[in-house]
Amino acid sequence: MSEIVTGWKRWRYRLEAIGAQTLATVGPVLPRGLLRRTGIVVGWLAYYTVPSARKIARANLDLVYGATLSTSEKSHIARQSCQNFVGTLLTFFWLPRLNQQTLETVAEVDETGLQLVRNLQAQQRPIIFITLHYGDWELLGLVNGLLDIPMTIPTRTMRNTAVETIFARLRSLTGNRIVPRRHAAGKLLKALLRREYIALLIDQHVPVTLGGIWCNFFGAPALSTPATAQLALHSNAAIVGAVAYPLPGGRYRITYGPVIDSTSTGDKDADIQAITQRCLGFCEDVIRKQPEYWLWSYKRWKSRREAGDDRYPFYTSREPLPLQTQR
Repeated sequence: MSEIVTGWKRWRYRLEAIGAQTLATVGPVLPRGLLRRTGIVVGWLAYYTVPSARKIARANLDLVYGATLSTSEKSHIARQSCQNFVGTLLTFFWLPRLNQQTLETVAEVDETGLQLVRNLQAQQRPIIFITLHYGDWELLGLVNGLLDIPMTIPTRTMRNTAVETIFARLRSLTGNRIVPRRHAAGKLLKALLRREYIALLIDQHVPVTLGGIWCNFFGAPALSTPATAQLALHSNAAIVGAVAYPLPGGRYRITYGPVIDSTSTGDKDADIQAITQRCLGFCEDVIRKQPEYWLWSYKRWKSRREAGDDRYPFYTSREPLPLQTQR
């Protein structure tokens, strides 16, 4: 039986690699608008044909909004979220055509926020850009490179190494440096100590085995990464929020700010907790503006801190983590 499973995985990985390579080849040739519209249609179909993703999204929306939104409103948000995700994935393969000439057809950059970044650059201050799976986060990373803000970006290691190679190549097209997330802390810190820039996606579940700490996310304790706070405290880097907000017609508005307070009080553990909570507060503010552009089908609340807390979605572990692992 194990041989059958292994054989199936081998064929699946091969098919995934062929699919990714095909998209990487034809994506830059096709009109970006066509890819975006195709993503919207495929995302609509996925919402109705992948019940597991739909169920997760609805459970997350129930946790965050409770009875303040109707069932139909939550369904609308979940469906648009799925469409945005697939659209972001497909247009990602168009991005080799992104350059100084095509940038304005794809995005507009908020000049006030960009000036904030330019001031930090003039001060030779290292910067930690924080963002989330919202809008078009892939476009955001490549636009930074075009704006002379190249970043070191940690990414999660994919099981399919052939697909990972394709994604890493595309993400580095405008000068970004892609490093594997596991054991990336040292490389990120060295980049900051060289007064460079890094980017972190901070809206994901991070288990305690990888250093996750408990912070409130939409009112419910959730394991979150302390890396932003730790790196800022060790390097005196500025923490700057960055988001690619969708605009009508498939374009995006690239924004920078606010600068998250990362002042050290001398109490390291308390500082890490407070800074991490402020970073999550930034994420909450972004999501509340237009919730349909966040990835609601992600299992954000995988663990619960206390037994008997019924706020959590169905996928959350029923038992709290052992006390010795809670931080």
